[in-house]
Amino acid sequence: MKTVFFVMGVLLLTMLQTSTVLASEIKEYRAEAAQYYGENNYKKAYRIYFKLAKVGDHYSQNKLSQMYVDGKGKDADLTEAYAWSVLAAESGVEGIIKKSNTLLQQTNDQAKAKKRADKLKHKYGKDALQAKADRKERMKYNHKSGGCTGSKLGCS
Repeated sequence: MKTVFFVMGVLLLTMLQTSTVLASEIKEYRAEAAQYYGENNYKKAYRIYFKLAKVGDHYSQNKLSQMYVDGKGKDADLTEAYAWSVLAAESGVEGIIKKSNTLLQQTNDQAKAKKRADKLKHKYGKDALQAKADRKERMKYNHKSGGCTGSKLGCS
């Protein structure tokens, strides 16, 4: 029983340290993207926001959504704008949730927009990213504890 608590404590500590490092890196990347955006270099800003959005940064997901609305960095596309706003709305911020609902109403094909949003949620949503992190931690733990013997197939 003590071993289980110890392992859980180590995993929790590891996750807390990892998120702190990532938070500082995210701030740096956001600042860089904001600088490019301010210089009207929307393509570079888009690339950075996209990378951040893929790891679950709601601010960047919202920024991508707005860039698709305005046609900055990419062609204007309300379907993509809506899809990224759905991910950003997972933050629970009321204004972003309202924006997402408004964008859905503005799209030409709501079914297509919802399908695209579902696809992004499946890949980059909170639950998908959490499941990916959990799998990674399990594999790391299995490897360290000897439960993984020679093949990643035994580590999943």
